[in-house]
Amino acid sequence: MIKRMLSGFLCLLVLIPLVACSEEAGKAETAEIVETKIESDVKTEDEKTEEAVTITKELGEVEYDRVDTPLTPERLAAIPIAKEGMSSDQLRQICVDYVKLSVSFQWVPSKSFDYLAASDKRYHAYFYEGKLHGGIPYINVASGNLYRILEFYDTETGVLDVEYLVQNPIMFGTACSGTTGWGWARVINSATCSYTANLNAAGGLVPVGPYTYDLTTVRYGEDGKEECKTIARRNGEQVMYESYALSLKADCFVNNGHVRMNGENPVVVRKEDGTIDGEKSYIVQVEQGLYTNGANHKRLSADGVEYVIQGNDGVTGDGTAFYFTFKELFDSGYLPHTFKEFHSQDPIEPGEATTNIATDKVNLEALKDATLTANYAISDIFFVITDTEGKEIVRYAYRLDKHYQKQKRLKEGVPSALLWMNRDKGYTLSLEVQLGNGERVTAYKGELVT
Repeated sequence: MIKRMLSGFLCLLVLIPLVACSEEAGKAETAEIVETKIESDVKTEDEKTEEAVTITKELGEVEYDRVDTPLTPERLAAIPIAKEGMSSDQLRQICVDYVKLSVSFQWVPSKSFDYLAASDKRYHAYFYEGKLHGGIPYINVASGNLYRILEFYDTETGVLDVEYLVQNPIMFGTACSGTTGWGWARVINSATCSYTANLNAAGGLVPVGPYTYDLTTVRYGEDGKEECKTIARRNGEQVMYESYALSLKADCFVNNGHVRMNGENPVVVRKEDGTIDGEKSYIVQVEQGLYTNGANHKRLSADGVEYVIQGNDGVTGDGTAFYFTFKELFDSGYLPHTFKEFHSQDPIEPGEATTNIATDKVNLEALKDATLTANYAISDIFFVITDTEGKEIVRYAYRLDKHYQKQKRLKEGVPSALLWMNRDKGYTLSLEVQLGNGERVTAYKGELVT
């Protein structure tokens, strides 16, 4: 049964502060910071380039960089579908793993291309044929995700067919809120994970810890409401530090303009007087961003070795392990939030999609007037037509241009093939839906008639 969204901030006061909401809340690690010495055998970027293994692929005379971490159906399928009965830690890890894969898989373009990734002209993204790139390309206010990328990705060579991408970058690229939003959509359907300005209590998120703000805020900084940085400063450093300390893996950190996901639980270091040392306490976070040469934060590999990605003039990948001190987070005005599903405040549901088509026969007019509704964010709707023998004769993908939509009228998505097709041959129409939780479900199946 499709869940009815709880409006406003019902139950939020029960969850604030969040100390008692989860047994894990007390597990924010208290530890001393140990300086990690980078061994002398760590190679420079020039040395890595000289030793790079290249493989010539059968695509003209282009020499391709080696793809060590490709996107494959197996890697995506290895991220489990959230189910009732999973622990909070399991649910959180699902979200983190999806985002990590989104920003770290490697690919090479089938052709060179470029586009304006954001309104600021400094963010003009360039991609070069045959050269290694990492992660879903950044573009502001977009809806790209792994499910779409995989349809155009050669899992053996790592080559991404970018013909469609060049024409429709908004359908394949994504921004910070899109990548994290698709990550949370693997588990979350109690909140509206849309854009940074409205990732707040009014959208169904739950503030973490003792800090406060006006819970009726719909968009930070609008309609007389405080901006994130103003909220942080009003609460003060120690109140915000204590709030950061209570956040856990997969929780949301948002400010006016950017959002990150906790990749791990915080490391908390206290001073002798019991207050939190903001310069030694930190959180490893994952994010989607614009990465170029000269990272301003350390990036850590899986084994903890510090490195910097070889950038280009546009976008490169891997936001899987940035660490930020509490002081940095406070200075940038980040506010921590969590989700009801992580605290057993909202049930985990199997994916479901339905339409308001009332019969098992549908004509073109009824199809155009129909509305499709799902209980998780919708990535794509596939119009699939089969003949009387079950042979597929049409498959058309209607790709939604926002990453948080759970309902869509079908009028704009009806494929033109239906306009000229003879609809009196007993053909069957199926509406398949790719949901954000990773499931593909059938919303409707019936006979196509005139």
